[in-house]
Amino acid sequence: MKLLALYWSFLVIGYIFAWKTARKGRSFPWVATAMLGTVYGLCFIMGLRMGSNEQVIANLGTIGLMSLVITIFCIVGSMGAIFLTRKIFGMDRKGRFIADLQDASGEQPAEALRQTDDQEGMDLKSTFIILGLVAAGMLIGAFFILGRAPRTMTLFDVATNDTLIVLLCILMFFVGLDLGGSEEVIRSVRRAGLRVLAFPVATMIGTMVAGVAACLLMGLTLKEGSAICIGFGWYSYAPIVIASAGQQYMIASAISFMHNVIREVTGIIFIPLVAKKIGYMESTGVPGIAAMDVCLPIVERSCGPNAVVYAFATGVIMCIVTSLGVPLIMGV
Repeated sequence: MKLLALYWSFLVIGYIFAWKTARKGRSFPWVATAMLGTVYGLCFIMGLRMGSNEQVIANLGTIGLMSLVITIFCIVGSMGAIFLTRKIFGMDRKGRFIADLQDASGEQPAEALRQTDDQEGMDLKSTFIILGLVAAGMLIGAFFILGRAPRTMTLFDVATNDTLIVLLCILMFFVGLDLGGSEEVIRSVRRAGLRVLAFPVATMIGTMVAGVAACLLMGLTLKEGSAICIGFGWYSYAPIVIASAGQQYMIASAISFMHNVIREVTGIIFIPLVAKKIGYMESTGVPGIAAMDVCLPIVERSCGPNAVVYAFATGVIMCIVTSLGVPLIMGV
């Protein structure tokens, strides 16, 4: 929670700085490029850490396959629930209220859709670059770092972890700069009101229903499946709590770790593609809790400032539910 507070602090600082600067007529046209470059560096280092993690490499077999299947079910379930919620609220693919797109002249929403918001998100080239960087990092970590002397591994872990924290702080500052120069976020919150909470709830319901069903189909118990899925991508918390419940839950803990790592990485890689091909709101449900920190800059760049409000709310509410839900389910 201290790190989350740190990240949010940088976002707020960037937002306030940009807001005050924007009032003087200044802008930051270089932020988008700097943000994307920082995301690339973050993805490569994350790949290094994954490849050098013995637990990750050891679980790439059967447990890894089970984790992948659970992740797919969770993501598809969350996107399906978000899609239904979006339709109920009358929002288009880009998260805009269709009724607001009809101008005073009586122009039909379909016409307004073609004339507003030119942003189409990051292109597929960026998506493949991110995928390649994660893969390259994992290969380097697995073949050149994993298995080194304990002291070397400890230094590597500390160095890369600190680097990730620094890069995330920089990213959040950039996001704050980008948001501070736009009035769209405030307008989006005012228009959405309490409806902004409906999407996190839909994401969690879709995740739990589809994910737990997948766990049961693969032979896990209801207790194990519920604890795994309610982790919502928090791989540094949920697996540890599950493991603390006893040795009989070590398999569930390993699956939880792999599933949550896969969900976050899937979000980093596929948010741009989901945003472009399916919908902006649906993309905010892909990474789970990471929507409010690691993936927030990617959501902002892929979907624009409007979607940031929903992504941030999704991550915050999931974080609260996970921190309470996993211990309650496991009885620890």
